[in-house]
Parts: sequence; C-alpha cells; structure tokens
Amino acid sequence: MTLETEVCVIGAGLSGLALATELRAEGRDVTVLEARDRVGGRVLSKDGHDLGPSWIWPQNRRMLALVDRLGLRSFPQYATGRLVFEDAGGAIRRDLEFATMGGALRVEGGLARITDALAGEMGDSLHLARPVRRVTQDGTGVTVSTEGDTILAAYVVLALPPRLAAGLGVAVSDVPTWMAGHAKLVATYPAAFWREEGLNGDAISHRGPLAEIHDASPVDAATGALFGFARPGAARQPGFRDAAIEQLARLFGPGAGTPEKVIIKDWSTDPATATHADRTLLAGHPAYRTMSPAGRLIFAGTEVSPEDGGFLEGTLYAAEAAHASLGAVAD
Repeated sequence: MTLETEVCVIGAGLSGLALATELRAEGRDVTVLEARDRVGGRVLSKDGHDLGPSWIWPQNRRMLALVDRLGLRSFPQYATGRLVFEDAGGAIRRDLEFATMGGALRVEGGLARITDALAGEMGDSLHLARPVRRVTQDGTGVTVSTEGDTILAAYVVLALPPRLAAGLGVAVSDVPTWMAGHAKLVATYPAAFWREEGLNGDAISHRGPLAEIHDASPVDAATGALFGFARPGAARQPGFRDAAIEQLARLFGPGAGTPEKVIIKDWSTDPATATHADRTLLAGHPAYRTMSPAGRLIFAGTEVSPEDGGFLEGTLYAAEAAHASLGAVAD
C-alpha cells in the first residue's frame, strides 16, 4: 500500500513526538513511524520505574514547560543522607555526606508518562511496529519504504540516532549515541530501608558490576527501589543479575539482597537504539552540533542538539530546530 503525507517523522521518541504533536496542532499532515511496538524511544518506564533517562534539571526549561502543559508532576530526587563508596579492592565507606544527583527532578509515575501523553495527541497519525527499511529522495519528495507500505512524503524528519539513520541509506556523519551502550537495573523492595539508616541511596563503585546507584523510590516512598547503571558490557555477561544483587547487599545491607522484583534493560542489545559501534566505551560526553537538512531530509533527536545534546532537554531543542527547518524549506 502507498500512503502520502506532507511530513513523515521516523521515530516516536520524545523528539519525534514533540515535533509531530506541534505540527498536528498546526493542522499539518504528519505521519509518524516507529519501529518498536511502543512509543518513547529511550524513554522507557516499567511499573513507574525509569529504565532509560530519569532526571530533569531545574534549568531544563523546555522539559519543565512540557511537564506542566501535560498536567504531570515532578518531584526532587531523594538526596538526604550519606553516599556509599566502594573502591576497586572492595573496601566500603558509608560516611560521605554527598548526593550525586541532588537538585535533580523526577516525573511522578515515570518519564514515559510524558511520551504516552504526547502519543495520545497523535490519533491515527502514529504507526507502531512499522520499521523503516530505506529512505530515498529526489527533487519532488521522499520515498520511505517499510516492510509492508511505501510512504511518499514532501519532507522526512529523522528523529532517531544518526547511526540508525545511516542504516536506512541516509548519508550522515558517524555520531555516537550517548548512553546507547549502557544497561540499567532496577531492584524493588517493600520499603526504602536504607533511608532509615541515614543513606540516600547513592553509591559509587569501582568494583561493580554496577558503577553508579541511586534511589528510585516513588514520591510517596510507599515502596522502595534502587537503580544502578551497569559497567559497559557487564549486563551481557552470564550471572550479571545475581552479581548485581549481591553487590546491592554488600553496599546497602542484607535487606538489599532480597528484592521483590528486578528489572533489567540493556540498551546495547536493542537494535532500535544501538549499533555494534555503540558498545565501544566513549571517552567522554560527545560535543554534539546541529546537522543541517540534506535536501528534504531533516535531522532531529538529541544527538543533533548543540544544547544539552544527549539529554532530555536536547531532544526538545532538536524538535524546535526541526520545526524551524520545516518552516524554512516550505517557504
């Protein structure tokens, strides 16, 4: 089947949805294609726990405005108490009065409430489980080929990591995707017992397999949760889950060794997020920059944002820039 649209947005992550909802509100003809069977991209929440990005910062004006527009609530990351530090030899300190994410904000119920709300504004313009295989353009438009359909669009917005766009036949620079090679583990408990012991849930470990740990409990602390970022590649190793739980018990006490539930998301094995190149550890945060339109192809996504590139705020900056580019090419 062949479909026609003015703007085809490839990728229903935060950037693609933010742009598409704005275009739709303006009365533009827009179609959004998403390879996954869900929206959100790297924004993923399960049972209210964020398995992708977790935080919004007070200076993130775009994100805070969006949370407010959608009628959602943010709350401060728990930061009262001491941090746990484990050195490479296994020595542990619990006397450090420091909170690594003090001042950060979380969204009540998980960040996916944002992308779910935006998706609810899209109506039948949103198509899930529709992976794109090829994108080609000529002087009159762009042809987007999926497994079952062909979409003819005046313009295409690539709201996905550049390395994935390259796999669609688009000539694009090799830009690494921040955090694409990482994995995250969430362990839930009946209560946030570490708080009663004067710990804030933060931990830094040079031993692993979790390198950085934080309190992920809900706003009312009716239950407890800890999440940890795995060392690159650790989640792909046999026995990762058990080793991580043993580490939590080592750092926070025996109660942390018997979680009610453990949730693991390894982004490095998710083909809708990462390529094999993303498994290479980055030396530091990439210096992202604007990517100019290539004919009728416009780039969005946080990896083309010179402001807060790689982060949530950068996705909205990129959506704004893509919107401006669409206005410029249409004039």
